[in-house]
Amino acid sequence: MPKRAQPRVSKTAGQEAIERIVQRRREVRDPQLAALEGDDPLEHPLAVIRHVLTYRRVPDWVTSNDVLDALWILGYVRLYCPHRPDEVERLEYELLELGCAMQIAMIRMAEPLNLRSRQAVEHRLLRHRASRLGLGRSERLERAHRLSKAPTQSNSAEARWYDRHALPLWETAGQLVASRSQFDHLIDDELVEALLGLRRAVREMQWPLSPACYSTLREIGWWVKEIVDSLEEARYAAFREQLGELHSVAAALAAGHHRARFGDT
Repeated sequence: MPKRAQPRVSKTAGQEAIERIVQRRREVRDPQLAALEGDDPLEHPLAVIRHVLTYRRVPDWVTSNDVLDALWILGYVRLYCPHRPDEVERLEYELLELGCAMQIAMIRMAEPLNLRSRQAVEHRLLRHRASRLGLGRSERLERAHRLSKAPTQSNSAEARWYDRHALPLWETAGQLVASRSQFDHLIDDELVEALLGLRRAVREMQWPLSPACYSTLREIGWWVKEIVDSLEEARYAAFREQLGELHSVAAALAAGHHRARFGDT
């Protein structure tokens, strides 16, 4: 697992985030704000975060902006304030879950966490979920646990898709994994992490095809889609060009697998 990205938050930025939350709450007349202001919020940054998570009877725009500022405050706390790491981890998880519930784009939550992409934020969230399930801090373990709970009826659209496309999906995934060593200079640690996740899933696939394999195929399909989606970013343009037809084939398989699992949504 890669090392956690360290936050890059100045004291000024952290304190300004606290002030923005307090000011927003004043504007909408948060009835619980008086208790928070009784103690200097600048001296109790974690109390500000707990307030955001606890008192949500405010307009959605307030909560959404508060979540983003609270993530900046967490970075400030990690660098400059005494704290219990387990509490900070718990608050980060709760903020990310609240952010998802408020439909905040994950890329907007990336900068306060010193992450560079939506996928990196999602992986952080999945690691939190895995830890809470007692699985260890691994997004792969959380995903495998979740996928194993999905239905595996042999007559489902997903099963029919596997009958025709499981082998091409697996072979294409293997080719994507192999491309890493050939074009390593064109990719970064984030994409390497996704390719390593795909490699693990490819190696776990067992033949012949049976419903027992569906959870592994789901993980392969998930990783392929993650990689294909990432390749749309400008920073991977050269790598995408080198993949050529392989990129097109992977994109088509990922789209077909997604439709088979979730319909046309």
